[in-house]
Amino acid sequence: MTENLISKLTAAIAQSGQNTAYDELGKQHTYHELQTDVQSLAGFLEKDQLDHCPILVFGDHQFEMIATFLGCAFAGHPYIPVDSSSSLPRIKSILATADPKIIVLIDDFPFDADIFADRKIIKLKQLHEIFQQHYAYKPLTIPETTPFYILFTSGTTGSPKGVPISHQNINLFISWLLSPEFGVPQHAAFLGQVPYSFDVSNMYWLSSVLSGGTIKALPREAVNDFGTLFRILPQLDFQVFVGTPSLAEMFCLSPDFKAEKKPNLQLFLLCGEELTVKLAKKLAKRFPDARIFNTYGPTEATVAVSAWEVDKTQLPELKRIPLGKAEPQVTLSIQNEGSTVKQGEIGEIIISGPCVSSGYLNNPEKTKAAFFELDGQPAYHTGDLGHYGDDGLLYYHGRCDFQIKLHGFRIELDEVRASLEKSSYIKQAVAVPKYDRNQRPKHLVAYIIANPNDFESKTELIQAIRQELQGVIMPYMMPTEFIFSKQLPLSPNGKIDVKQLIKEANS
Repeated sequence: MTENLISKLTAAIAQSGQNTAYDELGKQHTYHELQTDVQSLAGFLEKDQLDHCPILVFGDHQFEMIATFLGCAFAGHPYIPVDSSSSLPRIKSILATADPKIIVLIDDFPFDADIFADRKIIKLKQLHEIFQQHYAYKPLTIPETTPFYILFTSGTTGSPKGVPISHQNINLFISWLLSPEFGVPQHAAFLGQVPYSFDVSNMYWLSSVLSGGTIKALPREAVNDFGTLFRILPQLDFQVFVGTPSLAEMFCLSPDFKAEKKPNLQLFLLCGEELTVKLAKKLAKRFPDARIFNTYGPTEATVAVSAWEVDKTQLPELKRIPLGKAEPQVTLSIQNEGSTVKQGEIGEIIISGPCVSSGYLNNPEKTKAAFFELDGQPAYHTGDLGHYGDDGLLYYHGRCDFQIKLHGFRIELDEVRASLEKSSYIKQAVAVPKYDRNQRPKHLVAYIIANPNDFESKTELIQAIRQELQGVIMPYMMPTEFIFSKQLPLSPNGKIDVKQLIKEANS
């Protein structure tokens, strides 16, 4: 039987003592500070006896964020991480769905705080006072089904959905991540850039705490300004990179992001969007001795459910990076309309096992549509397309909702993107449909970040791209419109915001 997560966290924090737990650009906090702050907040929350209601935590990448998360969890309260860059409509939607009775404001709230009426507000000054009071904490027996956190999806279509992840769910994931399969080093420094409102952040902050590591926090402002980022990056020493492929691509814009300048960087844990062959080759070339893992999984199934370590010898032959094999106790099946497809056929990826959430918070209609039971296990419709190869590995084929029919041909937008990025003239690409007045796709638009070139006009560059990709991309998949940009829009979670580009192309 796996030891419960609170017990593991308590022991890990106690053992690390005066080691640095958190480093926000030089502002450091020890594990001893973390221990006393967490226990004092947990004791304070126990004293209030608020029936384990969810607690909304609003901030960026401060030490107080994880201290509050842990204080909530130790007292049996699920925390709701909300990034301080969130829009007011998003925050209102979260409040309406989750109805948290307590709001912890690590950052100042930029909107009218009247929306928090009838809720207890704890601002940063009061939070520090709670930490300093050293409230007595009495360890609780918390059922494994209790939500550890409630994370709200990005909400690119409609209102964001709340996903409760239980102590059992997250304990299963983090036990796998810290298993010998990944080789996460003890007492390592972890890059802490992913926002806490994005579940991939659990890959670094929980891993770091449980392994006695140091979180090297990178605030949002530093990432949003390339000048600041590239000034900080050479001094930012870490051994484990956790983030989206888009973040890795952004770091690669700096000539300092290579093994010669970052000799301690030994492990990449990539998640949140598709890792392209092109980026995998780039990382393998820049960090030839580092291990690179492509991981896959939706929020609803607890961060990630499969992984593949990039085999540098296979990269020249690969058309797409495998999603790999499932974590223990998890089953990844491929289905079409409820039936399992034959080996090699493409269908929807279905996740089943104890990693799957209980459903969407206070949303029975959407829960019924996405969650079900399969062979006695909780299961989830991912909406992702995939197939199993002859090598037994799972491969990704894009989103069901990013598949269109154009001139009678069924086209996957991710496949078009992958094909475009085979051009030596293209650094990064996204393909989106342009619709006619009847909302039928009439042609494809490519948004391109170009590599440096000597062409005198965009027309010449487009001609060169088309010529180079002859025989690589089918004619019916070739975009007819090219838009060049220095940067592609990212969602708050650091993923390329494809839906925003679709909206832009059709505005």
